[in-house]
Parts: sequence; C-alpha cells; structure tokens
Amino acid sequence: MSEDSPKGTRIRSVSRAARLLMLIASLPEHERSVNRLAKELGTSLPTVYHLLNTLVDAKLLVRDELKRYRFGLAMEVLSIAYAQQTVPSPELLAPLRWITETTGESAYLTAWRGGNPVVLAQLSGTHAVQVTNLRPGYRGAANARASGKVLLAFAEPGDRERYLAMHPLERVTDRTIVDPEVFANELEKVAARGYATDVEEFSLGVACLAIPIWSNGVLIGSYTIAGPLERYRRQQAHYLACLRQAVEMLEQSRIEDAVDST
Repeated sequence: MSEDSPKGTRIRSVSRAARLLMLIASLPEHERSVNRLAKELGTSLPTVYHLLNTLVDAKLLVRDELKRYRFGLAMEVLSIAYAQQTVPSPELLAPLRWITETTGESAYLTAWRGGNPVVLAQLSGTHAVQVTNLRPGYRGAANARASGKVLLAFAEPGDRERYLAMHPLERVTDRTIVDPEVFANELEKVAARGYATDVEEFSLGVACLAIPIWSNGVLIGSYTIAGPLERYRRQQAHYLACLRQAVEMLEQSRIEDAVDST
C-alpha cells in the first residue's frame, strides 16, 4: 500500500520495514522477540512476520537457532558504505545551523569514520572564533578535542581500546592530556556527566564543549561549540543548554518522521 503526501508517494510497507530495522538496532539481541517487536511497532504479529521474512530474504536480517533476529551480510555492506560517507545528512546539519544562529559561535559535527573521529561539518556564527586546521575531513588529536573525547567516552570498549592502541596520545598544547591514566579518568568523567570540554587543549585561547548525538540508542556523532576562552567561561551553561536542545530537536524530528510514516 502506498500513500500520497506533499513530499510525494510513500510506501507504507517500506516505512514499516525501515522502522523495524531501527527498532532491532536499538534492542539488545536477547530482547528481539517477535512479540516484543510487534508491541513496539504497534502492529500485528502476522505483519511483523511478513516484514521479518522479507528482510531475511534480502539478507538484511538473519534468524538464529533461538529464533532471534540479527543483522545480515547486506546490512554490513550498508554500514560500511555509511561509515565511508563523508557528507552528513541534512537532518544532522539543521540543528548544527541552529547552534551557530543561537550562540554566534563556530559549531562542528564530528563522527566515527574509518575508525577515527572525523570532522564532517563546520559552520561559523556571527562572532565565531576560527580554530586553526579544524575543517571538514580533519581526523587528528582526538585526545585534545572535546568531540574526540565524547566519541571515545561513549564508544564500544573494544573500539575505544583499538583506537587508543593505534593512536598514542598527542600533545598539541601545554594543556593537552597525554598521560594514559589521566586521560582514562577524563573519559570516565565525560561518560558520567554526558559532555566533554577542552580548554586550550587543542588551540590556545579557545575552549570547546561537545555532547554526543544518539539515535535509537546508537551513537552517531557529536555536536561541538568552540569559542574564545573568556566568552566560553561566561557562556558555558548557555552553550551546553543549546547543544542539548539541538540534540532534542534532532530526536523530535526523527519521531515526527516515524509518525508520518505510520
């Protein structure tokens, strides 16, 4: 069945299949029962079975001996392609633009790409400070950047350990953390409070504040604000509130899109 909308024709079954994949991604493997999936989707068991069987045939899912569903080979191909994509989606850029308009500061979108925290987008505000070399495509000195700390703090333990084993802590300024034990404690603090800072750790005279971006329980990136040190000290609480509101805007947009597809 398809539906017409101002944006064009939508196929309901495809929308449901997409929502089902997102739901499976957000649930631990032991909770992916058909009954749970039907309940969360608000649809019947036969409908969920039809969707699951179709996705299994397409190799996007596999069904194990315990009748639980996991992602299949086709999904791995898609995930690798996404991980190599350096152009961010418009949905991620809209809140970033709102951050710069609200604070007047430079704002950044950073995400894991090829095993590295990579800057995907940078927007300048009306009175923004420019951070030298921090442009789209930059992937160095994660330990000195607020966004790098966020992505490392909330990464899967294996991914974090693998990155740190391959990338020794790099000193950028005299304030950069390069002691492994001190840096491990720093990441624990970031995970506990939900945001990271770097105060002249990457660029002298500049301070940054970053928070994680989540979608269905999956870490998809980080938003960062960078400002002159003195202005940052006066506005830190405001910057943090703006970053959190930007993530809420992104989540609300996702919820509205899901409702529109039902």
